[in-house]
Amino acid sequence: MFPDLSPHPDAPLEWWFCHGSLGGDAVERIDFMLSLFRHNSASDGDDGHMLIISVLNDGDDRSSWRSEVSPRLIESFIADTPQDYGTLPGTRHLVQALVDEIAANGIPTPFKDAGKPTRCDVERLSIRWNDFALREDGNEIAIGFDLPGAQQHCSLRLTPHSPWLLEPGDGAFRFGSMAYESCPRLTLHGDIDGAAITGEAWFDHQWGELSWTHGEGDEPQTLSWDWLGARFDDSSALIAWQRKARQTGEIVHSKAILFEPGKAPVTFDDAVMTPERQWRSTASMIDYPVEMRVEVPALGLDVVFAPTIDAQEIPVFGVMAAIWEGTGRVAGTRVGTSVSGTGRLELQGYGNLLDVRETQKRWVERIDATLRAFLPEKLSEQSLTEIAGAPRWAYDPHAQTAMLSEPVWDLLNRGGKHWRPIFGFLLLDALGTDPTPYETLVSVIPELIHNGSVIIDDIEDGSDTRRGDATLHRRYGVPTAINAGNMLYFLPLLSLEEHPHLSVDQREEIYRVLVRTFVRAHIGQGQDLYWSHPEHSKDRDFWLAPELGPQILQAHAFKTAAPLSAISEIACIIARAPADTRAACARFAENLGVAFQIVDDVNNFTTRPEWGKVRGEDIAAGKASYAIFKAISLLPPAERDRLVKLLSDTSERTSPDGLAAGLDLMERSGAFDACRNEAKALVEETWPAFSAAVNQTQGKVVLRLLITNLLNLPLEM
Repeated sequence: MFPDLSPHPDAPLEWWFCHGSLGGDAVERIDFMLSLFRHNSASDGDDGHMLIISVLNDGDDRSSWRSEVSPRLIESFIADTPQDYGTLPGTRHLVQALVDEIAANGIPTPFKDAGKPTRCDVERLSIRWNDFALREDGNEIAIGFDLPGAQQHCSLRLTPHSPWLLEPGDGAFRFGSMAYESCPRLTLHGDIDGAAITGEAWFDHQWGELSWTHGEGDEPQTLSWDWLGARFDDSSALIAWQRKARQTGEIVHSKAILFEPGKAPVTFDDAVMTPERQWRSTASMIDYPVEMRVEVPALGLDVVFAPTIDAQEIPVFGVMAAIWEGTGRVAGTRVGTSVSGTGRLELQGYGNLLDVRETQKRWVERIDATLRAFLPEKLSEQSLTEIAGAPRWAYDPHAQTAMLSEPVWDLLNRGGKHWRPIFGFLLLDALGTDPTPYETLVSVIPELIHNGSVIIDDIEDGSDTRRGDATLHRRYGVPTAINAGNMLYFLPLLSLEEHPHLSVDQREEIYRVLVRTFVRAHIGQGQDLYWSHPEHSKDRDFWLAPELGPQILQAHAFKTAAPLSAISEIACIIARAPADTRAACARFAENLGVAFQIVDDVNNFTTRPEWGKVRGEDIAAGKASYAIFKAISLLPPAERDRLVKLLSDTSERTSPDGLAAGLDLMERSGAFDACRNEAKALVEETWPAFSAAVNQTQGKVVLRLLITNLLNLPLEM
């Protein structure tokens, strides 16, 4: 019985899904998948559409894909996303930043605004959208599309040769809020640019309510799912899936359907899907369980899906960012008898654009692995030779490990946001350059130089703690700390030496940028040290001087922002960006660096234990931070004078009562909110010019969200 595959306009969510394999005498084997989505949340009859097509040619190491949307879908995304996701804990500011970015600058590459479909019949399945066509034709399904990554057109006709998943009465199985029609075996024939092809396909049709993806009930949640379609060599087939709450991982719905020749499909409610192996995408930084075990106890079935290749991720427009949709093999047992066959696994919801903290955590792990490869935690003859050249006599790896790797990795293993190299990677993406060949350079230059400056800064400031533990000079002694800190200024420069993807002029220009950065950073640090010197009197005139605020910001620009400006210039040099682009990127990076330092000064007053610093230590030190300057400018005269007097008296500001009084004045001044607002304004001031200078890529969108999160970290008092 052939179903009615026509659209259901009353359902806000609907999709048609087809996958299979094909080949011919003149065409190598291709595994393909296509999904056409129809979405209408406005109930005004104007549908939005999304088309995803992927192909994996035999022998390729990654799939090729297309991901296209219609203008109406973009409009719906901008209108609906704040309501759909803005109520989730901690997402409101991220959702707004995402929506604002898409509204202002359009959808990012690799997605394509493909215009509106030219034909969408309601009475029967007949859709045409540029080169893509999908229609019912009697008891066959006709499909046409251009192959991703190739200038070739594929025309297919699909004929079912197994029963459809149908339920007498309403025409479809209904699982929760979705109706489901499916045929796991269709023969196909057709051509690719006139070359004959044959093969086998699977076709699904689903429609229903948005609660399939957003859950039901009063508590806001989003759902993810795992889906497996398997065709076994004994002519049977299986669908298994589970839907989960993304926030908790709790299974909210699972199902399995068995298809056997000559029999009606049978459903089972005891399907269990268990990850066997993870793979991390270097593009999205999402972890996927690409190897999946599926058990259906009522069937006595226990099989494992293994992918043909791991790299079968497909970017998807929207909050979800990407899905994993891949072909592979299925093998295991059924009632003790071996079974095997082909399968396709779909993994949806394992990462989205709003998961910025998780995304940053994965970036940190990736960057740490690169740092560890560049500077091993335990140095050997070989690693020392790679760093400094072959010895004329002999190295002492134990000594060098004790003096360099041990203290450096003590500091690095305490954690860090690594936002400078992350900025570099995402900027390269926005400049249209694959960052992969430059991964070591972009990781080690900003991160190791920054940590070198941290070590030296702690010595100069006489700090006792850093990242929740003893500073290196307290733990290892001043000489060791100085040696390790200075080494981190120079060691990263080795990543430039004879770099295979950089020309001589590029390397020389990067050296010039770094030398200028070192000079500026030391000027900024010199300003800080001058203010902190015991002989420098920070009296009432100092704290109330009108030039103090601008001087603090200039020190931030040189000390904190210069390294970020440097990595922005390095990215532009790598990408061979024009001078105006380089200038816009550097100015934005400078403003971002200053904004980060302003927020960092505010966070000096947080009670969050992970901050790893003594609360209010800037008051105790009488430090000329921007947060303190801002508090002085905002307090009414009497309280302003009280804070200035306290800051000018070393014994009072370091006493418990004096520190408590200073903290109370800071909280009541409104300086914390004012500083955050100024930091955000600095970023927003230069974002438009930066945005116009680079490409609208997914990496740029992720950068906007990471920055938004960085400037909105909660201040817990």
